[in-house]
Amino acid sequence: MNLILPDTFWPFLLSFQTCFGAPSFRNFCAIVTGWVHCLGRHTITAVALASGDLSRRHISAFHRFFAHAQWALDGLGLVLFHVAESWVPADQRLVVIVDDTLARKTGKCISLGSMHHDPLQSSAHKPFTSFGHVWVVLALWVPLPLNRQRGFALPVLFRLYTGSKRGGQRDAPSRPSTSRRLAAAQRAAALTPHHTKLELARELIGLVASWAPARQVLVLVDSAYAGRTILEQRPANVHVCSRLRMDAALWTPPRPRRAGQNGRPRRRGERLPTPVAWVSARRHWHRLTLPLYGRQVTTQVFQKTAMWYKALREHPVRIALVRDPSGHRRDEAFFCTDVNASAAFMLTAYAHRWTLEVAFRDGKQHLGFEDPQQQLPSAVRRTAPMAFIVYDLVLLWAATCAHVGHPPRWVERSWYRRKTEPSFADLLTGLRQQAWRSRVFDPPSRPRRGQNPSPAWDLAVLSTA
Repeated sequence: MNLILPDTFWPFLLSFQTCFGAPSFRNFCAIVTGWVHCLGRHTITAVALASGDLSRRHISAFHRFFAHAQWALDGLGLVLFHVAESWVPADQRLVVIVDDTLARKTGKCISLGSMHHDPLQSSAHKPFTSFGHVWVVLALWVPLPLNRQRGFALPVLFRLYTGSKRGGQRDAPSRPSTSRRLAAAQRAAALTPHHTKLELARELIGLVASWAPARQVLVLVDSAYAGRTILEQRPANVHVCSRLRMDAALWTPPRPRRAGQNGRPRRRGERLPTPVAWVSARRHWHRLTLPLYGRQVTTQVFQKTAMWYKALREHPVRIALVRDPSGHRRDEAFFCTDVNASAAFMLTAYAHRWTLEVAFRDGKQHLGFEDPQQQLPSAVRRTAPMAFIVYDLVLLWAATCAHVGHPPRWVERSWYRRKTEPSFADLLTGLRQQAWRSRVFDPPSRPRRGQNPSPAWDLAVLSTA
């Protein structure tokens, strides 16, 4: 294959070879190439043009790859997981982040779209909804050498939250010219059971736990996912860390039964004060300085062990109550299902959740996560996650180059005097420049059989990307 990618990038593509048949693997490589070089909206047609491979395959091959080809998205996630896991030291836990993001859509022929709460446009006084897709994403936090302290979230598993039919879900409209295959796909999508976000997140967590059964997994979620569905039905090697409600009903663990005592054993002990009452009555705090969000933060904490019976009925949780000494931030509470976890561990781990928000921003702004417009449900479930697969490959490629002593070159901007590390946009630009540098400035070689010796299609890619 004569695709515009540097030689150092090809080992990552070859690791996916077992996930596809031979024709689909060639299409996959062309799509990743086009996704990297596409500079405008990342529609499938624009990606196909940017790949420079339309001289050897029809445009419909790119659309059929997402709509009808035989490959599994979870299979790609498994390969990405094992490649990224090698960057995590064997004596450390695997930190997994679960959250959802909204991909806004416009148009009449968007399958599986519905109205969802829009957190970016909503305020505390006025909620706002937008039409689109909500994706539940599981990412693996990896301390790549590009920034080991902050780390990076690499999305590896994806589930589309379709909501309920009564919630306004809208399939592509039926038209007289609609093919039988499209109509059958729409009917199959209508019969698919609808799962909640917590059920989808539990499925993703179970997959990761089965992929690494010998390692401890720490799952970081926000308070919306800290429910009984995830906490009580998690695998044995999984612990969960999240934010705790300040009005949570807490209890002491039940006392052991006395000898000869009859009746049903108690499942909880005495009622404890809520976290907000604990914070109000607390006079002595433990001062703690931690590296959070890329800087040193001094905070006050104290810890308790209690049962949060409404969310986890069988085991107690470790609770860390936090107060800002300056008084600028409100009091907060965090919990972890590992009762041996310290407050420093919980706060440092929970701060890693922000890296997934960074991944969402980069995937939408630089790789067009919201751009593809698909009419078939199968294509909808496959196309948008490809943006994050390319995101992972770019970061892993840059980390590997930096590890061997040849980091990708990025343009230093003199007006950013405090900038010492490249952003994702810098890494993506460095990958494009290295690919074109090898194409344009390397000495010419004899073209292989079936290779187009003319650079006309290369110029076409540069002019249309």
